[in-house]
Amino acid sequence: YRTMLLTPLHGHGQELRAGLKAHNEKYHAEEGPSQVNVWNIASGERTGSLSWVQGPLTWTDFDTMTPDSKHMDDWRANVAAHSTMGEWEYWRLASELSYMPETLTPKMFQVRYFDIKEEKGNNSREIIGRLVKAYKDTNMDMGLQVFTNQVNDENGKDWAILWFHDSWASLDRDRDFVEKYEKMYGDDSWDEFFEVWREASEYTGMEIQVLQDDLSALGRN
Repeated sequence: YRTMLLTPLHGHGQELRAGLKAHNEKYHAEEGPSQVNVWNIASGERTGSLSWVQGPLTWTDFDTMTPDSKHMDDWRANVAAHSTMGEWEYWRLASELSYMPETLTPKMFQVRYFDIKEEKGNNSREIIGRLVKAYKDTNMDMGLQVFTNQVNDENGKDWAILWFHDSWASLDRDRDFVEKYEKMYGDDSWDEFFEVWREASEYTGMEIQVLQDDLSALGRN
């Protein structure tokens, strides 16, 4: 996935949304590597910016996705004229460390960013694998996905772990997950999980992002 941060210029919020809607419907609506979804950042230092997410795609896709002049002219007129662009990032879904209920329609997610200690990568995968197995075995009603940063610039964002929800109300639900986890792995296993995870990683930030249906391929499907 390729992600880009779009921050509306002062007083250009409505113009940016209208421009993004027109541009995405014209150039990024079809299923495939050019597909785009847009998420509003609703917490943290980047609140009010939009995350423009393209994909899933591969590095090979970039060889054939060079936009033509009409595409770029449309982007400059509809999007660039109303925003500042920054933080281009490339992420890969770690499917073996992810879980998404078939019945869930993702509308928002909590994301936590982590710096993974170089010598602890295997520990990180093993312990998160146990967490994902618990989600699957207990049929959790929210999704969990791990993304790994493919172009790491030492910004403390090696991994992004996303918890997907269908509504804000989902954040209020008491799922008794710790009890279920310890029933699977034994007494005090939740504390052991956190001990291993803290040794393997460093927490660097959190955000809530909300799907913008009118600007996104997901919202049109």
